Amino acid sequence: MRNYKGFDAVDVHLADDGIVQAIGSGDIVMSMKTPQGMKKGVLTNVWHIPKLSRNLFSVGRFTKDVGPVTFTKDGCYGEAKGTKWKIGAREGKGLFKLQMTPVEPEQANAAKSSGCQGGTKSYLWHLRLGHIGHDGLNCIVTKNIGIGIDISSVKKWDVCEGCALGKQTRVRFQSNTTARTSKLLEVIHSDVCGPMSMATFSGKRYFVTFIDDKSRYCVVYLLKSKSEVLKRQRL
Repeated sequence: MRNYKGFDAVDVHLADDGIVQAIGSGDIVMSMKTPQGMKKGVLTNVWHIPKLSRNLFSVGRFTKDVGPVTFTKDGCYGEAKGTKWKIGAREGKGLFKLQMTPVEPEQANAAKSSGCQGGTKSYLWHLRLGHIGHDGLNCIVTKNIGIGIDISSVKKWDVCEGCALGKQTRVRFQSNTTARTSKLLEVIHSDVCGPMSMATFSGKRYFVTFIDDKSRYCVVYLLKSKSEVLKRQRL
């Protein structure tokens, strides 16, 4: 809602004799059905009623600002400048649903700064907006698409420690190219893993691996218990 203004609570009477209160009003950009198809439009003086779960449309206000409204068994129609078009479809319980949806504002929301002597620094907004780059922040400021960003120009900031740390990469460990063995089966690496939470179809929850250091050839045996490891080592 744009141009929102709060006011003293006003009672609004509903069809079921219930009473809710409006506490403010503003403008809402909507995508709505027009004679030329779906177009963007602005609904002005829209009341904010927190306890109302559905959006209600004032026919009286429409007839005053736009033109007549006609209700039929299959929908409701608006009329303006001699042109008549369907603005809503009939639903159950005698209600009509309008063919319009709110349009999200093309703006970035940001917390407004206060108490900063001389205005908020560009670097502070760089941090607030998730370490946005200089060009990105400058685009927001120059195109005025940010709410609450109270700087008129973007200045280059010093190196950001967070950005520098985030872009660092770890140096790879130097690979050891020296051969530890000269022939097959000179060194065998073995390890046992288990018990697994799920057993195999044959009821085995462990496995043991044997890896030849020279060829990297690997053999895996499934085991029902750790006591079977010694048996596999002798094979």
